Amino acid sequence: MADQYNLVSEPAAGPSAGGGRWAPARSARRAGPPRDAVIAVTGHCNAHCVMCDIWKHRQADELRPEHMRRLPPELASVNLSGGEPFLRGDLPQFVQEARSRCARAVITISTNGYLSQRIADTMERIVDIDPGVRLAVSLDGLGSVHDRVRGDGGAFDSVIRLLDLLQGRGCRGVRLSMTLSQVNADQVLGVAELARSRGLELGIVAAHRCRTHMRLENGVAGQPTEAPRRSFQTLVARWLRSWNPRQWLRAHFAANTYRYLARIPQALVCRAGRDFFFLQADGTVYACGVNGRVMGNLVEQEWEEVWNSPAAGSARSAAERCGGNCWIVCTVRSWYRRHAWSVAAWVAGQKLLSHLRLLRLPAPPAEEADDTRSAGAEAPASPASAVNLPIEAPRADPSH
Repeated sequence: MADQYNLVSEPAAGPSAGGGRWAPARSARRAGPPRDAVIAVTGHCNAHCVMCDIWKHRQADELRPEHMRRLPPELASVNLSGGEPFLRGDLPQFVQEARSRCARAVITISTNGYLSQRIADTMERIVDIDPGVRLAVSLDGLGSVHDRVRGDGGAFDSVIRLLDLLQGRGCRGVRLSMTLSQVNADQVLGVAELARSRGLELGIVAAHRCRTHMRLENGVAGQPTEAPRRSFQTLVARWLRSWNPRQWLRAHFAANTYRYLARIPQALVCRAGRDFFFLQADGTVYACGVNGRVMGNLVEQEWEEVWNSPAAGSARSAAERCGGNCWIVCTVRSWYRRHAWSVAAWVAGQKLLSHLRLLRLPAPPAEEADDTRSAGAEAPASPASAVNLPIEAPRADPSH
């Protein structure tokens, strides 16, 4: 079987990514306008996360706020990410241009929370531009666990300081975002309780071996032990027993995040390059942020040239063959739109089981006895591959 993770490549047709214009693509596999976009406004980061190698690479930030005017106006969601987006002094201008271009989109900014005071002050300016903007603050565990995942001492304290500042100023739209791997799978209930105590929503996503966005080349697949399975089971049941429909959807997403971590196969047809795309800080448009192929460059081209190029058609074909079954928000959001009734049926059935205290998540498949995986070795091809990396000692100063 071909390596399903080795999908990043240059365009199959047209000039190199370094320059030139793209010829009109009559032969490209055309698609309607996308609904979702993840945009890395910077490739620079002040964290040293174990599940992301962005900080190890230098990349030019070619994107400017005015390039947001080239986005497809039909977008329903725009995630401004990085790197760390608050390292850019012109982040409010990115929000303003994205809001002007995509009038119906929900704009979310993702942050590691290190620059507490700067983030809180910048958010006041951003909320004046877009009162509905959302801020997703990363929190991967409590205390020293979060510090270890993020690779820096004091990272947890910075997040708490940021939450205090934002909530003290009445900033709405703040939520927590937890990235799970074997490193912190036992922290689910603790982070969920912290979110509940502060009245914040919590999003949980599995760490992926993400070559396109996070530049992560090495990783070892792992599976949750019995203790994390019980934690997930408790949290999913708790959310299902609530009377908030948003919590029901969050329970469904968390249950399938567990399945991804457990390497339980899921039938998911990828719509990368059709329903969503990833825009890198150098202007390169990829079908997705995990292992997507190049579609074009928004700094050098207009949107229609990118979306209808031969490279875009090739990228869509590659996505259809990928078989990675990634379970992350940008991948799954379109799946939810297309399968609303099946999700509703799952919620109804599992909600009943949760109230009867009978909800059970499946145990992970047994590991093969001859498993020879080690640090730096590729995991066997499987429908899912969670990152399980060794942790370095946290650095003392997260601000540098």
